[in-house]
Amino acid sequence: MATIGSKMAFANVNQQARTQGGDEISPSASITQTTEGGVIIKRVFDAPPELVFKAWSEPQLVAQWFGPCEVNMSVRELDVRPGGALRMEGQCGAGSNVRIEGKYREVEEPDWIVYADACFVGDALICETLATVTFHEHEGKTRLTIHCEPILGFDSFAQRRWAEGWGESLDRLANCLANALHAGIGLAAESFVTVTHS
Repeated sequence: MATIGSKMAFANVNQQARTQGGDEISPSASITQTTEGGVIIKRVFDAPPELVFKAWSEPQLVAQWFGPCEVNMSVRELDVRPGGALRMEGQCGAGSNVRIEGKYREVEEPDWIVYADACFVGDALICETLATVTFHEHEGKTRLTIHCEPILGFDSFAQRRWAEGWGESLDRLANCLANALHAGIGLAAESFVTVTHS
C-alpha cells in the first residue's frame, strides 16, 4: 500500500503531467520510462480533444478499444467522475481471466482524467497504478499523454507489458476515433455516465 509520502509524490508528478503539453510528437506512440519506475506514453490523434475525451468516458466507445489485442475486455462499470468506479473484465489469449478495478480521482472535461486502478489475472493482483491522462489540443488534433506511476507491483516486466498493451490499445483507439468521425458522432452528448452490467 502506498504511503502518505508516496501519494504526495504521485500528486506532484501528476500535477506536472496535467499542466505540460509536452513537445511535438508524431502520430505513433512515444514511450518513456521515468526514474520513479513509471511510464509515459504520448500520441497524437487526428480528432479534437472533445471526441478523444468522449472515447475515454463513454462505455460504448471504451469497449471498442480498451485492452491489448489478445484480451477482449468488457466494460462492467464506468462512472467517470471523482470517486466513480472503473471495472472491466476480459480473457487473455492463454485463457486466464483479467480484471481491472479502480476509482476516478479527478475529472476535468475535456482536459484530463486521473484514476487509480488494480489489475488482476485470475485471483492474483499483478499491479496497482496511478494514471494521469491529458488531452491537449494542437492544430485541431489531440496530443494525448498517459503518465502511469506505480503504487504496487509495477516491476520492469509490468512496465514493458503495460507499454506494449497501451500501444496496441491506442492503435485501436485511433481506429475507433476515425470510425466515430466518419459516422458523425456528435460531441455534445453527455460524457459523465454510469453503466453497470450484471
